[in-house]
Amino acid sequence: MMNNSLSKARMLIELAPRVTLFKVPDLVAMAVDELEGLSAEELRARMSARFGTAPLIVRSSAGDEDGQLASKAGAYDSVLGVRSDDGAALRSAACTVMDSYARVRRTGACDEVIFQTLIERPAMSGVVFTHDLNTGAPYYVINYDDVSGLTNTVTSGGGEYANRTLYIHRGATEAIRSERFRHLIAAVQELERVLGSQFLDIEFALDEALQPYLLQVRAITTQPNWNRAVARRIDAELRGIQTFLRERLRPAPGVCGRTTVLGQMPDWNPAEMIGRAPRALAMSLYRTLITDQAWRHAREQMGYAVPAGHALMVSLAGQPFIDTRLSFHSYLPADLPSAIAEKLVDTWVERLRTHPELHDKIEFEVAITTFSFDVDAKLDRLVGDALSADERRTFRDSLRRLTLPLLRGDGEGSIDAALARIARLAGRQLPAADNGLGALFPMVEDCIRLGTVPFAVLARHGFIARTLLLSLVARGALSADDVARLQAGVRTVAGDLVDDMRALQAARVTRADFMARYGHLRPGTYDILSPRYDQMQDLAARDGDTGAAAAVHPPAFVPDRAQRAAIGALLQAEGLDGVDVDQLLAYCAAAIAGREYGKFVFTRSVSAMLELIAAFGERHGLSREEMSHVPLQQLLDVALASADALIEERLRSVAEREAERHALTSAIRLPQVLFDEAGVHVVPFQVSQPNFITALKVTAEVVCLDARHTGPELDGRIVLIENADPGYDWIFAQRIAGLVTKYGGANSHMAIRCAEFGIPAAIGCGEQRFEAFLQANRLSLDCSAGLITPLH
Repeated sequence: MMNNSLSKARMLIELAPRVTLFKVPDLVAMAVDELEGLSAEELRARMSARFGTAPLIVRSSAGDEDGQLASKAGAYDSVLGVRSDDGAALRSAACTVMDSYARVRRTGACDEVIFQTLIERPAMSGVVFTHDLNTGAPYYVINYDDVSGLTNTVTSGGGEYANRTLYIHRGATEAIRSERFRHLIAAVQELERVLGSQFLDIEFALDEALQPYLLQVRAITTQPNWNRAVARRIDAELRGIQTFLRERLRPAPGVCGRTTVLGQMPDWNPAEMIGRAPRALAMSLYRTLITDQAWRHAREQMGYAVPAGHALMVSLAGQPFIDTRLSFHSYLPADLPSAIAEKLVDTWVERLRTHPELHDKIEFEVAITTFSFDVDAKLDRLVGDALSADERRTFRDSLRRLTLPLLRGDGEGSIDAALARIARLAGRQLPAADNGLGALFPMVEDCIRLGTVPFAVLARHGFIARTLLLSLVARGALSADDVARLQAGVRTVAGDLVDDMRALQAARVTRADFMARYGHLRPGTYDILSPRYDQMQDLAARDGDTGAAAAVHPPAFVPDRAQRAAIGALLQAEGLDGVDVDQLLAYCAAAIAGREYGKFVFTRSVSAMLELIAAFGERHGLSREEMSHVPLQQLLDVALASADALIEERLRSVAEREAERHALTSAIRLPQVLFDEAGVHVVPFQVSQPNFITALKVTAEVVCLDARHTGPELDGRIVLIENADPGYDWIFAQRIAGLVTKYGGANSHMAIRCAEFGIPAAIGCGEQRFEAFLQANRLSLDCSAGLITPLH
């Protein structure tokens, strides 16, 4: 059994002869009282006699470290690279450690200082928790640095490389493929056996020969906070996911491609929209309104192939994933021969499998979804030799036939047709909070038919427009700055919002008038717990003197004569008959603005549904918190049954069951990109390459917002947001210095907003990097260099 009364130093000294897989670097521990009585020369003599001239690390071993209730991890200083034959340096390092004790509390008799052989330039170092620190879920959680060559980057929280994380399910360590992690986990398991505990916090290093070194071990101190019932259910849940995957990864009838990749950010990016672990109501709304049917009906209207009868999003232990095989199939023209379609889907699935970092950029970096002026270069890069020369020509011609009528505005898949349906929805929307649940049926039907389907059409047009503009840059007809100016010159609802919010703050418009148009917006579109604008009492009190003012109404981009000639030549050369330069640029502007307007309108319907549900819950004694755990289908079932006295009891029972389920969903760790069964058990946090907006550089303090709190003062700060959403548009009426989001793609809502307002941003930096940025006081955001540097 682990002896928690031992100090850090004494624990290492006792373990050194008892472990065979870990090595404990040689060390000497000296009490503070003893050290204070030694001169620098006496200290040098002792250390050089023990260590020769080897470099040391001088570390803390305080009496209040590694206790059962508090670890004090990282509370005290360490000094690396101290020569053991340099008395002055040894003395200075020891004083640094002892002074760090004095900063926290009075030095005690149990305080010691460790002098230990330094592991120089380790191949990897970090911390292993033998259960998830927050939930107690049965994972080995490895936070590691395999780049810097230092041993203290993870525990100090500093450095760009200190936040790599790997989760390994305790019951499936045989699934580990990496040799270095196999060596490390074997040593950790031996240490668990020696100490008789499975609840350890271990600091380690690993050298180039894959020898693990034990630098520290202590008990995990967060155990009182754990939900043990959740932890016990994880094993069964993971087995269920494996069974599901086994079937899902096989060929599917009516769908191109031999296998698939599941991801949380491709296509309709559910992790950005509803989160990694959404509650039941948000998940069911998103599924019903978008990913069950609306996504494919929209693409069918535009001339794309449709895998009929298939829902785009699946649920793994309550976490949403997109089936990218369906996405890739639906990005193909409907008239493309099936043999070519099969080859393309297989090629793109394999590209995503081998390049999972592209999971939020599949429309630009994995698949070809539209004709463009650089289509031949894309065929070389994204298709290669998967198609023959004849098949490439067939695919190219098919893409042109798909794209040309969309540019001309022909048919039900056009921008104008979609906007007409959106206008019909806007005319039918009424406040619904006073209605019964039965009103959900027409609201849902209208929202899908007149809202999310035409919005999905507009969103696809937005991607086509972005692809065409980037291809003009690739062919030299426009510069990247020209495209940025064009995007910034497009008037969107966000620009209207910023103007109107300033007018509200200056008392030029009334709160009632402002809320009549914008009151439905909420930072979490599908989250009943996220307050609407008209429920935020302090919204009008914010400082409206913003630095974004000059960027709200930049002049519209007008190409010069040479640019017009270059674009016109490309249109003619690529056979885009009937589309001139003005039509092309007008199409791109209309697609950008239309997508944002469509989202603005259909989210009013979603917001009204949530308020109706909240009001129904309140009438029956159920809080918003409880209603957030009730799936939409349960509410529709209640609406179809005669009222009875047990409604509250039944729905509360559902809410309690789903809340328990949500706790399990939150505790389970899955990768953002999943393509085999092993990924269920060995889970790396996906390292994402952010999408940088503008070419600006800024350094500023950071502030984090979430969907349920409007947050503190934003002026002059870099704003961190997890799930960017139209409901966050109010931040652009502040003088924010920059924006960083965890989730989001190159053409996401917030990317468009930041381009419009000229705000430096990093969209979609991923879970690992975002968590590191949360720990920083300041960030340096250099969009031109593609760098984000945390400053502590």
